[in-house]
Amino acid sequence: MTPKVPNNIAKLRKVHSLSQETLAGRLNMSVTQLSRLERGTSSLTQARIAALASVFDVEPHEIFSRARSKEQIDLELMREVIVQLDEMVLKLGLSLTPQQRGDLTIELYKLESENDLEADLDLRKYEGMLRSFR
Repeated sequence: MTPKVPNNIAKLRKVHSLSQETLAGRLNMSVTQLSRLERGTSSLTQARIAALASVFDVEPHEIFSRARSKEQIDLELMREVIVQLDEMVLKLGLSLTPQQRGDLTIELYKLESENDLEADLDLRKYEGMLRSFR
């Protein structure tokens, strides 16, 4: 089994507000192939690296620059977690203490930050967990 090579393709794609479909089209590849590149399960050729660098307007080495440590927070992801959590709390008519809300925000952020970056954040899968706070 070939080890995964960490890259920032998904992060850069999201920074540039590009969908997988849009980026795949710009690179003349399938969404499936792009997904494999984002996950590091498919090799990047020099031509692909150059094309990605051009699309993202970065130096080629930035595609592979060291990812942030776990202690650093992805603020956009944290914002999305907070917004979606608040929407679900309102929808479910829950009354959470500040401590519960903070703990839930951190827990959901941890769960989502460990997930594959190819999908957009959708916290609806945690509604059952939130219902237990009634």
